Amino acid sequence: MASSLFPDPLQLWRDAVNKLETEANSLAAGSMNSQQVVRSLHEFTTASMGMQQMFEKVVAAYLRKANLPSRKEVAELAEALQRIEEKLDRLLPPDAAAGLPATRPARTRRPPAAVSTPDPAPAPAAVATRRAPGRRKA
Repeated sequence: MASSLFPDPLQLWRDAVNKLETEANSLAAGSMNSQQVVRSLHEFTTASMGMQQMFEKVVAAYLRKANLPSRKEVAELAEALQRIEEKLDRLLPPDAAAGLPATRPARTRRPPAAVSTPDPAPAPAAVATRRAPGRRKA
């Protein structure tokens, strides 16, 4: 392959990044030997953790005043709901738990054979001879 008159900009970028990484790694490794740097990092980490705890307390107090649930309370509620659903699934019959619809007879006062055929209309004479319950003939 013939070389170009113009240098490859991506190769220049790769070389610069590699050099920067090498120097940063050597500087970090050398500075970790110093007790002063390690102590400063420890203090920074401690201050950061303290600020994070303070922030969590402030947010929890705000949510309590606004009558809103915290993330922890929502997670607990979701776990409780999951336990309830699992208990309900254990109570269901095997067919219903599998998602199959249960076939049930129609809820009527007639037997299943009579449901499919219509009832003949009552005879007019039979209707006229009926008496109201509790009344006696005079």
